[in-house]
Amino acid sequence: MNLQQDRVMKFIDACYECGIRNPESFLISKMPMVYNWLKGAFINPKILPTDIDGEVEVNGHFLRMEFKHDTAIKNGRIPEGQHRCFKALIKTGRFTIFLIGTDDQGEPSCLIIYYHTGKIKDLSVSSKSDIYEQCLGWTKYALSNGDCNAK
Repeated sequence: MNLQQDRVMKFIDACYECGIRNPESFLISKMPMVYNWLKGAFINPKILPTDIDGEVEVNGHFLRMEFKHDTAIKNGRIPEGQHRCFKALIKTGRFTIFLIGTDDQGEPSCLIIYYHTGKIKDLSVSSKSDIYEQCLGWTKYALSNGDCNAK
């Protein structure tokens, strides 16, 4: 089996592990998220939408989660546009960003938290339960800090 065939088989196996029984339909459903067809629609032709890996709102506060391979995070290789977007969201005072690094098996291995205050916390994590605990902590913060939307 060549390298390409091996990668295809690993992809299909991963799909089945996640409950995706028709990988072809899954890929077709993701095609609208490849935004090359929007080049030139914004001020700068390099600007394209980013996908959002996860986002929740609690009490007017937002937590955005972005997953990247841990080597990209550790080597500071976050796309420039995405990094600018994160900074702009943080400035609103309503967003916290969890930049979650995953290893080759898709397991969390590092976490960088961008707080609404501008503070950055770099954590080593060893499991999904570590991310779960950080989410619980963020939820407690969001619930204790009043409704951002209240007038």
